[in-house]
Amino acid sequence: MNYETLRLDIEDGLATLTLSRPESLNALSQQMLADLRTALKAVIASPARCLVLTGEGRAFGSGADLQASRDGLEPNDPDEFLRDWFVPPFRLLAEMEIPTIAAVNGPCAGASMSLALTCDIVIASQSAYFLQPFVNIGLVPDLGSSWLLPQALGRARATGLMMLGEKLPAKDAEDWGLIWKTVPDGELLDVVHAAARKLADGPSQSPGMIKKLIARSLRNGLEEQMRVEIEMQRVALRSPDHIEARAAFREKRRPQFRR
Repeated sequence: MNYETLRLDIEDGLATLTLSRPESLNALSQQMLADLRTALKAVIASPARCLVLTGEGRAFGSGADLQASRDGLEPNDPDEFLRDWFVPPFRLLAEMEIPTIAAVNGPCAGASMSLALTCDIVIASQSAYFLQPFVNIGLVPDLGSSWLLPQALGRARATGLMMLGEKLPAKDAEDWGLIWKTVPDGELLDVVHAAARKLADGPSQSPGMIKKLIARSLRNGLEEQMRVEIEMQRVALRSPDHIEARAAFREKRRPQFRR
């Protein structure tokens, strides 16, 4: 399928989705949100075992496109654009069972920052930065930022980031625990591809179950979380992946997980 504002490539178990409006720093327009929703549904329906999300050009994304026209919206429903255009693709990304990696290749601001942080793993180039610009234009963070940032950073850092509206360099984001790692600019795609290839070639069930465990941990106490772990481990112990891993261990060979 051809898309107006992004590219989707699925090959050998690996899906790569590239936001492609470099002239606007990949700002999220109405058309891009529609394309993103359709593309994510295509990934879900495909045999892909891992998704990489990145941006074309010098930015991952500059947030919502404040200049593009918004056709067909109900004037008397101010929540419509966020509720009906932004939330659906963000939810699809958050609820994917396969692992997702954001390759942040440059500026990553506003809604685009939320999009990146919705992925399971975020790897950024050293020259990249993150920005919550809402306060600078008299708005408040949205699309999960006010939940994602306190969860990841704690109250003090999340508050400073959102209230001051200042750039957070990628290395600081790594040091704060907001993202997985930073890498030299010229190595970003190689590092991301290696991580994605490892996930795509690895066990098929474990990553999705780990995602569910992490999601449950945010609302469970320790005892309840341990019960959930036992339930999921019971399923994992019977999975073809674990059976193959045990056989490979006994036979002193590398496991060959089904793809």
